[in-house]
Amino acid sequence: MEGSALTPAAMTEGVTFDQTGRLLLDDLNDSDARFASQGISGEWFTYSDGTSTLAPPDHTGLPSMDGEAHVAGQGFSEWGAGLSAYFRSVDLSQFHGVAIRARGTGTVVVELATPATSPPNEGGTCMGTGCFGHFSATVELGSEHQDFALPFGSLTQPTWAQPADLALNGVISINLVAKLAGGAANIDLWVDRLELYIAQVP
Repeated sequence: MEGSALTPAAMTEGVTFDQTGRLLLDDLNDSDARFASQGISGEWFTYSDGTSTLAPPDHTGLPSMDGEAHVAGQGFSEWGAGLSAYFRSVDLSQFHGVAIRARGTGTVVVELATPATSPPNEGGTCMGTGCFGHFSATVELGSEHQDFALPFGSLTQPTWAQPADLALNGVISINLVAKLAGGAANIDLWVDRLELYIAQVP
């Protein structure tokens, strides 16, 4: 992974890792929009603010082509558009971070949605203002594939968020979002694989 090395492990709390300490959740080699690996399962879906056209359309699955999936759309004017790896509720506390292999244009915000940052209609406990202030990091996409290894501990909430502690024992989703920033939000995102990893070497 870019900028980090991963330590090997044989077994951690019932999950078997490869020699690099990674657990592959999805390599996008099929078109069923679902993933499952050693008790961790979920589904992919696209979503947007509805102010422009997204391909694939919101909540219609995620077809893949040549081992990767493509999400595209331009001119979103309310908050943006994105892709979610939706777990509903999963304990990721044994993992150090998430790794994503992707390419495309512009930037995407990688978010970790937890109950404390999500409102009840999204499966969370956040009430009032500042909900959806998920722990996140921004990555810059390029025309060639890049491996982004993001330690959970490096993710931060936006300044407008309702403050919360980062709890990994009930993660709702990992989102990749193109957000509004001084103009229309555009998304051109190709995802090749999604992994979790257990540790970083200093």
